[in-house]
Amino acid sequence: MPAAIAQAKPGLGMADCSSPEQLKPKLTPALLDWAAGYLNLRRDWLDGREDVPPHLVVDHYKHPARYGPWLQARKAEAPDVQRYLSVWKAYGTPVGPGADGPLCLVYEETIAGLDGMERSRYWLLADGWTMGHAPCVENLAAVVHVAQQAGVLVVGKELRAPDLVRLQEGQAVVPELLQRTRGSWYPTDLVNPPPQHDSPWRQAMWHGGQGLLARPDTVTASQAATPAAEPLDQAGQ
Repeated sequence: MPAAIAQAKPGLGMADCSSPEQLKPKLTPALLDWAAGYLNLRRDWLDGREDVPPHLVVDHYKHPARYGPWLQARKAEAPDVQRYLSVWKAYGTPVGPGADGPLCLVYEETIAGLDGMERSRYWLLADGWTMGHAPCVENLAAVVHVAQQAGVLVVGKELRAPDLVRLQEGQAVVPELLQRTRGSWYPTDLVNPPPQHDSPWRQAMWHGGQGLLARPDTVTASQAATPAAEPLDQAGQ
């Protein structure tokens, strides 16, 4: 934390961060501004507004090629973090023609913290996508490919559909739901499946994704830019 914030009155020490009750009397606008940028949370959500989501959303539906410059901008902004793309689908729903349920894309940047703990911040890369809508799955296949090309590890997680709906509606934060995962799956199979797991449906979804990636698509500087956030590295402590 920048010294100017930690040392401002009222001063903030390690003991104040031991519990919400200890921290609450020390909250200041400057501290909330810094926390919003460092943790990539919406400032108005930290103020207690219930009508706004906690996480920033970067949704390039039908323009998945735009995720490429966005990921490259993130790598330039925070070069020393581990980064993941987690694809969350409803627990138990099949990956195929009968797929259904909410679909959430969570981009995560992580660095080791104190006492073996990790610090992370998150972006949502989809807004209201569903596994039951073929264009959403085509976009998903395209985003998986873009993430792989950018060197981002892609993993799949399963959660109960109501939990995913809460995330889509801005009623839950990612760390809360990470503790409620029920299983895993392999989103990369949409692009490069084992031969025994291929299917006409998978081929159609990937063909559609390739078509989206091949579309003429002009990415402006503002579209590729990252929302303001401090680098998640040791210098920010």
